Amino acid sequence: MISRKLCVLSLAFLAGTAAAEYELRLLWCFLFFFGFVWMYVVCRQYKKSVKAIFWSAAFVVLASLGSVNSYLERSFCRTYLSKLYDGQECQVQGEIYQKTKEDCYYYLKNCMVQLGKNKYSCNQILLYLNAEEYSIGEILCVNGNIQTFSLPVNEGNYNERAYYKSLNIDFRVNARKVHAVYGRKNVFREKLYQVRERLKKNFQEAMPKRDAGILAAVTLGDKSIMDLDRKKMYQEAGISHFYSISGLHISILGMTLYRFLKKRGAGFFCTGLAAAVFMLAYGELIGFGVSASRAIGMFLLLVYAKYRGRSYDRPTSLALMAAFLAKENPYLLHHAGYLLSFGAVLGVIFAETTFLDGAKKEGQKKGTFLVSLCILLVTVPVLCQYFYSVSLYSVFINLFVLPCMGILLGLGMFGGVLCSLFPFAGKLVLFICHLILLWFDGLCGLFLKMPYASLITGTLPVWMLVLWYGILFAVKKVKKSRKKLAASVCVLLLFIMVLIPRQHSFELDVLDVGQGDGIYISVGDGTHIFLDGGSVDVAKAGTYRILPFLKYKGVRAVDYWFVSHCDADHINGLCEIIESGYPIKNLVISKYVTKDKAWEALRESAEKQEIPILKMDKGDAVKSHTWSIKCLAPGSYKGEKDRNGSSLVLYFEHEKMTGFFGGDIGKEQEMELVWEGNLKEVDLYKASHHGSAFSCSRAFLDCIRPKVTVISCSMKNRYGHPAKETIERLFAAGSRIYETRSMGQIKIRDIRLEAEGFRVLE
Repeated sequence: MISRKLCVLSLAFLAGTAAAEYELRLLWCFLFFFGFVWMYVVCRQYKKSVKAIFWSAAFVVLASLGSVNSYLERSFCRTYLSKLYDGQECQVQGEIYQKTKEDCYYYLKNCMVQLGKNKYSCNQILLYLNAEEYSIGEILCVNGNIQTFSLPVNEGNYNERAYYKSLNIDFRVNARKVHAVYGRKNVFREKLYQVRERLKKNFQEAMPKRDAGILAAVTLGDKSIMDLDRKKMYQEAGISHFYSISGLHISILGMTLYRFLKKRGAGFFCTGLAAAVFMLAYGELIGFGVSASRAIGMFLLLVYAKYRGRSYDRPTSLALMAAFLAKENPYLLHHAGYLLSFGAVLGVIFAETTFLDGAKKEGQKKGTFLVSLCILLVTVPVLCQYFYSVSLYSVFINLFVLPCMGILLGLGMFGGVLCSLFPFAGKLVLFICHLILLWFDGLCGLFLKMPYASLITGTLPVWMLVLWYGILFAVKKVKKSRKKLAASVCVLLLFIMVLIPRQHSFELDVLDVGQGDGIYISVGDGTHIFLDGGSVDVAKAGTYRILPFLKYKGVRAVDYWFVSHCDADHINGLCEIIESGYPIKNLVISKYVTKDKAWEALRESAEKQEIPILKMDKGDAVKSHTWSIKCLAPGSYKGEKDRNGSSLVLYFEHEKMTGFFGGDIGKEQEMELVWEGNLKEVDLYKASHHGSAFSCSRAFLDCIRPKVTVISCSMKNRYGHPAKETIERLFAAGSRIYETRSMGQIKIRDIRLEAEGFRVLE
């Protein structure tokens, strides 16, 4: 520790930043403990001399600076973010530092925003402007409208605001008029942009579209044309790192040039300078993403160490770059790419210092396997927190993928350039890249068919994160003679922690799927239930709203998925989830479901995935000793034209609460239930037909007298849901009303408590 003072002080700054950013008491405790250990070590080393005081003070100062830097950044943003709202007219000014042709976006830095008569300095701005004549380096003055980034409406959904905040971009502006252009274009950066676009076009012309997107990502860091299905496959297989610009890419390019010049007799200064300039130019070409910035920064420190004749210390270099990037933007600590990039290098260091000891004795395959395993072990908690799943076979896939990386990168860049000079020769070179990608696809397809290929974990609780890294630290400290045994036991323990399904208590969630329905119930005994799942105004609600929620919760399979009827706003998300291969153990529908094209399509999808279909009649029930779901209706065939009227009506009973779920039934069906005399008072009522004026009749509400009513609908819908008269009838029945359109996901753990809305407006 004492020999790596710069590393420790960088970690002090980083720990102070993390404590302020995450606002966890545990991190503050760790920071104080870390500081105490450091002071003890320096006092013991320097016998309480002036040096001991100096290094102790340096730790405190840097840790404090990290915390203060985070607080100042948040205070700076609050001065103008609190005054922004969607559609607000504004005038912005900023320098173009990056642009994307496909999306018509310009990225502005050194920005000013004028709201009314007030002007504010602000972070970077994303400008939507459908014009290509502006160049990098120019300063634009634009009139437009504010568009704030969206927040997730359900747990586990994509947080657009957090993502762009981690890139130091606070809001989007839709330009209406450019009324001034200042400054001169940056000729060098604009030329690099043109080169990138030209290479990307070469890939698209010379290769299949799916391959062109991968090659553009691998060589240029541009993922805008990637095939989404292929991207998803690589992510599930755990090899998405190969198309993200990382340390492996930088070391292949930078060290190849460095060694090439060195072998030809160039001195340290010329060799290092040429390699550094080349890598900085490459960084400009690919846009200096988080991972690339880390890798290039560490490469420059390596070159500097070689020039000075000093030994290169990778932990110190890693800590320095982590602190430097966090200083520039503290919110990066919430960015998955930042955590995975630094975690991967930490995994390499862990493997080398714990198992390999820098020795040459280990075979190449064994060394690669150990390094891949350690990277996985270090980054699993990050994968769980951000992607809610891990690939247990990624270690084995990487044994075949990593050796091909240098070939793919080198041939990709060479082929892309060659296409501009000799198109036919370039296509031949890129054909080899096509074969390599086919090899990758075959590997992923093979391993993803195996059990636990992509294991859903959900987010990990804090105690498990502490235990996880505590076990890794313990392995590091075990005596050398016992390392293999200790490592084997600890790896087994760690994977058992991930493999064991999460324990779920009772919880009912009405998801915000827009204009539609989607209800999740965890009954507390390990059974997972879902009701409906669809939307008519949210694209791919199953893929982007329902499935991420289930993964976030750590739900590896839904035991019973009930379908009230086959309107699109109740099943199109379910169809997406079935097609994705997500496990559904039983699909439950009404015995009298309307047998139309929508039902046939759903049935065929379920049968293709070998999902059993259970048909409920009036009086049938799915139950356990603590809960039951009973079918109240329909009891006869309603006809093909009355999907809503033939909705499956369910009565849910649990020791925590009771509930009524009626799909889209109307007043006629409600009155039939009233006349039958089987209705009971319920704690929760999911308003039928999204609160339509033709549902929720007074006589019906007088029978069930719900304590809480949840209405699932979108903020703007052409149906006028919920109807004003429906709201009045619900209030008259004494019910508390919650709406997904204003609250997002609504969570109920105990009906005696207020329901919790997920959407939080900042």
